[in-house]
Amino acid sequence: MADAQKVTLPIIIEGRIDKPDDWDVFQFIGKSNDTVVAEVQARRLDSPLDSVIKLTDAAGSLLAFNDDYEDLGAALNTHQADSYFMARLPADGTYYVHIGDTARHGGEENAYRLRVSAPQPDFELRAVPSSLSLRGKSSAALTVYAQRKDGFAGPIKISLKDPPAGFSAAPVTLSGTQTVARLTVKCALVATKEPVTLSVLGAAKIGEQEITREAVPAEDRMQAFLWRHLVPAGDLKVLAFDPAYQPPPKRVAPVRLPSVTVTNAVLAASPAVRTNAPAGTTPRQLQRTRW
Repeated sequence: MADAQKVTLPIIIEGRIDKPDDWDVFQFIGKSNDTVVAEVQARRLDSPLDSVIKLTDAAGSLLAFNDDYEDLGAALNTHQADSYFMARLPADGTYYVHIGDTARHGGEENAYRLRVSAPQPDFELRAVPSSLSLRGKSSAALTVYAQRKDGFAGPIKISLKDPPAGFSAAPVTLSGTQTVARLTVKCALVATKEPVTLSVLGAAKIGEQEITREAVPAEDRMQAFLWRHLVPAGDLKVLAFDPAYQPPPKRVAPVRLPSVTVTNAVLAASPAVRTNAPAGTTPRQLQRTRW
């Protein structure tokens, strides 16, 4: 590890595994009981790198290791190949963070962004589904997912932010061990003329700071009958409808013309019509008259 690059924490490193079976190594000084986080962003930045990271001490002993880490906000990233670990240092001394490619690949395109720092507790929220349709004067449920970051284990209060008139939701709280909550949206209106936009907000206290995070509307999608993805959407839309409403018919009844009755009655000839037929000719004989 003589070639390790010396760094001072906290730091964000932008690098590249530029040849097969290569490892980038970073050296830092740590203190006993310090907690260190190492997080890679590569696939989430459209890099083909399938990262793997590890933490060792000066003697080469392995203290932490990670290959793949699931990120709630990774949307349609079908292979969540980015890496993450959080580890407590056992003693004062020199430590090393190693990053490589699981398949031992390398190349100019295999870039990464590596964060090495103390924990930065935080959270993100996703609200599913991204649209609701409910009967007037009734309610419907939203599922809210929380992704806790860097060991954050505090309560998160979930509520609606400045809901439009006629809409409300009783706040719910996620305890430190919970990551999923159901928020019941109530509508006091008979109907809305068009969809309205709602905003779901999460509030928590991290240290001495009160922070809020707005939930990203999303759709729950399955890939390959196994993996699920929360795919972000633009807005959270809600429509209330009147169940007694009867839409106009889609098909218009055809217009029927009045029927015409045909009879064998003899029509009187108009005085203006002149013929050369001899007097006393019947209508049938008149039809056969050659002009």
